Amino acid sequence: MVRSILLLSVVGLAATLVSAEPPKTEQAPVASPVTGEPPANPMAKPVPDMPIVNKADLADGIVAEDMKIGEGAEVRAGGAVVAHYHGTLKNGGKIFDSSYARGEPVAFPLSGVIPGWQKGVPGMKVGGIRKLTIPAAQAYGEQGAGPDIPPNSDLVFIIELVDAIQVTDDKVGEGTAAEMQCVAVTAGVVKDAEGKEVEKFDAANPYIWIPGELQGLTFGIEGMKVGGKRTIKIPKEFNPPIPGLETKRPAGVPLTVEVELIAVRNLPGGRRR
Repeated sequence: MVRSILLLSVVGLAATLVSAEPPKTEQAPVASPVTGEPPANPMAKPVPDMPIVNKADLADGIVAEDMKIGEGAEVRAGGAVVAHYHGTLKNGGKIFDSSYARGEPVAFPLSGVIPGWQKGVPGMKVGGIRKLTIPAAQAYGEQGAGPDIPPNSDLVFIIELVDAIQVTDDKVGEGTAAEMQCVAVTAGVVKDAEGKEVEKFDAANPYIWIPGELQGLTFGIEGMKVGGKRTIKIPKEFNPPIPGLETKRPAGVPLTVEVELIAVRNLPGGRRR
């Protein structure tokens, strides 16, 4: 009963994870009556300000300038990442959003952000820091975004890649490909950060994953074809607790899922935009 109720709620959850808007800042703290300045956030981190070590002109006028080359896993096109970011208007340098100010990175799929990020982040490696200059046409165009991003605004982002979902295809299937929102029937095993098995399921007793039940699985299984086998390494940020769902899987920790896709049912609205 819990899973049937959850199926209805997590489909909506998965949809909310894919947003064309950048993550919004929380309401600002109340300004000091003496100085007029908001109190400092004790969790805030300094925005990186380092020499450029590599510059590349990407497609559609996007400029990528690396301050630091990462040494971890490389982000693929359409992947999902955990990142710190600091966004400013190119003209005037006004800050419109910054995870550094909040002190916490944000986890999201690249399919849900502006084209400038979709084209400018792939190729980065975990641990890397990149400055992206994005023309308005690859950001929010003629519409702008809310009061802080006027129409036709070129944007500049400092992006620090904290982690990413890592996908390795051990066997490529030949059947139907899984979309973003799908119900997947699988065999496989779930392991914790130490490699201990916490769940195991086989073809005789498969596990049925529903959208949003494990965010890292939702994003990591996309594009996988029936009959295929894939290893998905999931950062802790893509493994949040889901109220009402009880499993053997620990939440809030990294997981590795070795999965074989037995069958899939794609749901309406599951394709990438």
